[in-house]
Amino acid sequence: MYLHVPTVTDPQLAPEGCSAGYVLAPVPHLGRADVDWDSIAEDYADKIIKALEVELPDLSKHIVTRRHFTPTMFESELVAYKGSAFSVAPKLTQSAYFRPHNKDKKIPGLYFVGAGTHPGAGLPGVINSAKATVRLVMSDLTPR
Repeated sequence: MYLHVPTVTDPQLAPEGCSAGYVLAPVPHLGRADVDWDSIAEDYADKIIKALEVELPDLSKHIVTRRHFTPTMFESELVAYKGSAFSVAPKLTQSAYFRPHNKDKKIPGLYFVGAGTHPGAGLPGVINSAKATVRLVMSDLTPR
């Protein structure tokens, strides 16, 4: 799991005296598992909070507002193919260098960018994917 608490560096992201947090728990996309997210989402969220309470005792007692996003929501609201938040499967053989590279080996002028390409998902990965792709395009367009 990935835990992000942006109010550590920017307290204005929550009401005074409060904080805001985000938990990312990778789950299979809709094509890999037959999960009824409408029926299990709340219980699954409760289990995540309970797991976090190992390091953050009584976390559940301090939560004022919470919401969750499921693969079903990623598919319907964000038009993410099969509800996948990370494009290819989040496993070693499809991460970082092993992800599809930013320039096609066979088709000249075909480039790729985004969470499904090298170096990977998440905002830093997508930004670095864009930077890498721009460098490739510019290199190809620059006369030698």
